[in-house]
Amino acid sequence: MGSILPLKTNYFRMKLMNYGWLGLILIALVSCKQPASRPEGIDGQVERKVENLLARMSLEEKIGQMNQISFSGNIEQLTPYIEDGKVGSLLNVSDPEVANALQVIAVEGSRLGIPLIFGRDVIHEMKTIFPIPLGQAATFNPELVKENASIAAAEARSIGIHWTFAPMLDIVRDPRWGRIAESLGEDPYLAGVLGVAMVKGFQGESLSDNRTLAACAKHFAGYGAAEAGRDYNTTNILSYLMCNVYLHPFDEVVKAGVATIMTAFNDNDGIPSTGNSFLLNDVLRDEWRFNGFVVSDWTSITEMIIHGFAENTKQAAEKAVNAGVEMDMVSLAFSQYLQELIREGKVTEKTIDNAVRNILRTKIHLGLLENPYVDTSQPSIFYKEEHFKKAQKAAEESVVLLKNSKATLPLNSTIRTLAVVVPMADAPHDQLGTWVFDGEKSKPLPH
Repeated sequence: MGSILPLKTNYFRMKLMNYGWLGLILIALVSCKQPASRPEGIDGQVERKVENLLARMSLEEKIGQMNQISFSGNIEQLTPYIEDGKVGSLLNVSDPEVANALQVIAVEGSRLGIPLIFGRDVIHEMKTIFPIPLGQAATFNPELVKENASIAAAEARSIGIHWTFAPMLDIVRDPRWGRIAESLGEDPYLAGVLGVAMVKGFQGESLSDNRTLAACAKHFAGYGAAEAGRDYNTTNILSYLMCNVYLHPFDEVVKAGVATIMTAFNDNDGIPSTGNSFLLNDVLRDEWRFNGFVVSDWTSITEMIIHGFAENTKQAAEKAVNAGVEMDMVSLAFSQYLQELIREGKVTEKTIDNAVRNILRTKIHLGLLENPYVDTSQPSIFYKEEHFKKAQKAAEESVVLLKNSKATLPLNSTIRTLAVVVPMADAPHDQLGTWVFDGEKSKPLPH
């Protein structure tokens, strides 16, 4: 396969300078390449709303927008934090009545009334179960993948979820890695095509549509290349491979307008992705002109301490925010230390302002300022016949059939039934697939 993503970034141009005149010729060729067309996503009316809100916010309220907490079920415990503007997003709110109760606190009880954004892992389902992402990749059918994501988005948004942490675009070539099932496989071109299809399915024509979700491309970048398949571990990815293989599907979904990006747990050459300014600032912002926001993976900010990249939580917060992370998923590092870091001059308020701009812009695009609540009077869209039929079609197309060459298996045309004797042969929940938080094993497919 030829170069999918020719050496685009300034980083790689700098690398070429080591090769003298040949390098200069290559740099000239690279620099003459016209950049791909990208959606600017900047609307004057939206930007005026963003700047208006930002101008009214205290530093504490700005940092609050950068703080994401996992909801434990206790509304009263969270109430004072939401009222004080110290929470921008909540994970795992899946009850529409609870979602509305929390939004009332944010919209009517806080000083500026900025709504919360609710995120959840809607990976290959909400209630209607589609094949795992790896199975969907086996269909080689972008339109089907788009339809699957669209149904999942409509079901999730109907109960108050705004944001999903998919698609996972990690290129996986080591079968020992435990998250292969959530990936779109080993081929960067296919992952890019299907990743774009999934983003378009989730996000539709407009994020303000009450049938869409903000997508989140993850894990940026190289997470699937962990040494020996050991999760959270280090990687050592050469520049050419990073550019042409691991970054390619992310480049494609950014061009397609993906709303958010999630950083990865791994480090590469000793630099964790959550603290990698080259990836998050030079590539994602400067080269690709991404204008959504970047969220850390679950506690990946404080995971940088384990990687030996940060001495403590305070330094981890400093390195993450300066590298380009804009929302802290549950580690509380930003809420604890950003004000102190600004006072010490280690982080600028301009950095905070830019992060909050991107978060507010996404909330506005989602229509949350005008319509933060779930309409609980509407009939449920779960378990619709047409949704089941789409799921069945996807399952059928995901099947990979092997030819019984040379009669390797003792099968013949008279056999009508086969016994399936494996641990999960009669395990309905496990058969729903990985990353299924909301599926119900008691709901069979229609006959």
